Amino acid sequence: MRIFLVILTFIALAGAADTFWRSPVFLVLPVLCAVCLALVSRISSLERRLRELEGRVAAERAGAVRADVPALAAPAADGAEGEFVFSEETPARPAAARPAPKAALPGFEARVREGVRTVWDWFAGGNPVVKVGIVVLFFGVSFLLKYAADHSLVSVEMRMSGAGLLGIALLVLGWRLRRSKPVYALLVQGGGVGVLYLTIFAAARYVGMLPPVAALALMTGVVVFSGVLAVAQNAMSLALFGAAGGFLAPVLLSTGQGSHVHLFAYYALLNTGVLGIAWRRTWRPLNLLGFACTFGIGAAWGARYYAPQYFASTEPFLILFFIMYGTVSILFARTPRENPRLDSALVFGLPLAAFALQMGLVRDTDMGGAFSCLGLALWYLLTLGGIRRLSAGGDGAEAGTTGTGLRLLGEAHLALGVIFVSLAVPMALDATWTASTWALEGAGMVWLGLRQKRLVTRVFGVLLQFGAAAAFAASLTGVEPVLDDGQLLAGLFLGAGGLASSWAWWAFPAARLRQEEFMPAVAGFWGAAWWYGPLYLRFSPHDGPALVAALTASLGVWFLLQRRTAWPAARHLAQASAALALPAALNWDSHPSVNHGWLAWPLALATLFAALRALENEWTPRARGWAHSAAGLLVAVLAGREAHWQAFRLLQTGSWADAALAVTGVLLLLAAVSAPLDWPLRRHRAAYLRSGAVPAVFLCLWWAAVSLSAGDPYPLPYIPVLSPMDLAQALVLAALAAWARAADREKALGAFSPERRLPAFLAAGGFAWANVVLARSVHFLGGVPYSVEALYRSAVMQASCSVLWSVATLAAMLLGWRRANRRAWLAGAGLLAVVVVKLFSVDLDGIGTVARIVSFLGVGLLMLVMGYFCPLPPKEGK
Repeated sequence: MRIFLVILTFIALAGAADTFWRSPVFLVLPVLCAVCLALVSRISSLERRLRELEGRVAAERAGAVRADVPALAAPAADGAEGEFVFSEETPARPAAARPAPKAALPGFEARVREGVRTVWDWFAGGNPVVKVGIVVLFFGVSFLLKYAADHSLVSVEMRMSGAGLLGIALLVLGWRLRRSKPVYALLVQGGGVGVLYLTIFAAARYVGMLPPVAALALMTGVVVFSGVLAVAQNAMSLALFGAAGGFLAPVLLSTGQGSHVHLFAYYALLNTGVLGIAWRRTWRPLNLLGFACTFGIGAAWGARYYAPQYFASTEPFLILFFIMYGTVSILFARTPRENPRLDSALVFGLPLAAFALQMGLVRDTDMGGAFSCLGLALWYLLTLGGIRRLSAGGDGAEAGTTGTGLRLLGEAHLALGVIFVSLAVPMALDATWTASTWALEGAGMVWLGLRQKRLVTRVFGVLLQFGAAAAFAASLTGVEPVLDDGQLLAGLFLGAGGLASSWAWWAFPAARLRQEEFMPAVAGFWGAAWWYGPLYLRFSPHDGPALVAALTASLGVWFLLQRRTAWPAARHLAQASAALALPAALNWDSHPSVNHGWLAWPLALATLFAALRALENEWTPRARGWAHSAAGLLVAVLAGREAHWQAFRLLQTGSWADAALAVTGVLLLLAAVSAPLDWPLRRHRAAYLRSGAVPAVFLCLWWAAVSLSAGDPYPLPYIPVLSPMDLAQALVLAALAAWARAADREKALGAFSPERRLPAFLAAGGFAWANVVLARSVHFLGGVPYSVEALYRSAVMQASCSVLWSVATLAAMLLGWRRANRRAWLAGAGLLAVVVVKLFSVDLDGIGTVARIVSFLGVGLLMLVMGYFCPLPPKEGK
């Protein structure tokens, strides 16, 4: 039955009254029109499909006619398209003659034509005569009532009774014709329901015969009766008509003085009927109509009349309505159908509407929003188990389609439950707890999205983790923030969420899209950064032992995961544990053993090498080698820093501390070269030689830096060559030479060969070391300040340099002559040229001084010796 009949009737009746423009009809008319338009579109679509099916059946029957029957259709004599001639013996000729519908045009034009076609089908389809007759009847009844009222021909009681009897008569007539003429019967029954609504409304609103409560009770009876008729005849349109009138009845009868408890109790009764119908019939428009009217009218009442003192009498109804329509969505999903789907408007619209109304109710309540979110999450997560049991029940194809729809609903409930838990956290807790919760929820959503192969769920999980990072950042204060325990926990949860997401992407490779192939590595890096970053911010540099303990515990976690799973991230983190501990060894206020570090670091190193030994055979040679290289570097850093601090504490001078640092590096390099232990040094000798590259570079930089220092040996006197700094520098050169030779033999540095550059390095290093020793000797024995400018202006220093450089020249040229090495001889000759230039450009100033005389005489004699004993060696082959 078309709801437009009711609209026209209400307009006709209200037009007969003087209070039309002040009546509630005028206020609810737009809402009623919108509902009716939606229902008309839906019903017209169903009728059109029915006619198409009838046409197909008729066409199939026509194909079975004997061959001598004339053609079903032939072109007209004038050749005009679309004109057909039918045989009298052709069955169902009107249905077979209807041309096939044209393909829908794209865009706006197609929608306009579809709308025009829908309106035309409504007037032309079904039984248009009955439709028009019902409309005319309504106008006639309204005009009759108005005329009788104006001329006082019939009493008010008689007029209302007659109109009510007419509605009942139409219902009885429609019921008796339900089998012989079903379409006609439904139209007549709809007209009867409309007349009853009209009569009750007029009796209560305009003539004052019925009190509002009695009128509401009568309308409730009409609603229930129309619902029973609709279910019995499988007539959704009749149910829609009755429900629409029932939901609008309180609005039409309202005087603004009634109780909201009565209003919501009435709606609870109506929604019980909607729920009962949903148990038997899958009428989505009826569900949406009840949902829209209940929550829409409830929102309108709340916006105008709600006050905090009404909370206790309003909240139970909101919860009841939410549960009712949540159950309706479950009933819709369990219905078997060819293409299982959800009532998305109800599944996702219900929590939005209910949450919005609930927030309005608890806006003045402390923690009200958080508890409301938890309550909604509790509903969705608790019903998830029942939905899964329903989806697993039954048998056959019907059970399969039912299970699919319920599985979709279960996934939606899980997502909604997670969303409301996520919303509850920031409403109840601070930013750190929000970050913690969202990070874990995001990881869970990523896992669920991969398990169910749903990209949207995975994207939501990633966004949740980004939101967790933003919440964590919002909790920080200051330019260089120091984390508290809550922020540390939030950071660890962020790391755990990222690592769990990495595992999920790795564990479900078939669910990944091509664009997600890099996500296991990206999520693993994200998780590791969030796991270790907060640890360093929280403990370093103020609480070193706690940081070492946390790093050791982390290594234990990666070790266990490596032994139990093949997850690459756990293996990589276990392999990189030494490298990840390096910042803790470097970033410290004083030295590694401070504040029980003497206990923490040995335990950490023991755990590290135990893990390396236990995982020896589970790693590739390359990964195993790099892990041992990082472990060796970590030991070198710890030993060097501790030796430097202890030497400074004992002797209170920087030169002894610097020398101790260098000697520690020398010992570690020599240990890697000699490999006194079978495991790990000898078995992984190449790895430890490779890790020695970093101390080697550091020792080179140290050597250059301490050359600018006098190296005071206090409390001992300075003895050239035998002072601690001179000996340390000499040991560094020797250790670097030994390490370079061993690394070259083991191919520890790949294609780079340091041994080929070793002679030049030793020659340059020895020459520089001799000059540094000379400068220190001039400083301590000659009283010249140890600075570049003072030493340059010192005549003793200049004369000593000239003699020293000449001796170095003699040694180089002699070595080149004895070994027939022209390169060494030419290097000496080049140095000799520098000495000569220096004599005449620098030493010639102040020739009368003893130092200048000694420099010229010494250099001259050495040049005579060179010329005699060190002639230029011949070229190779001559």
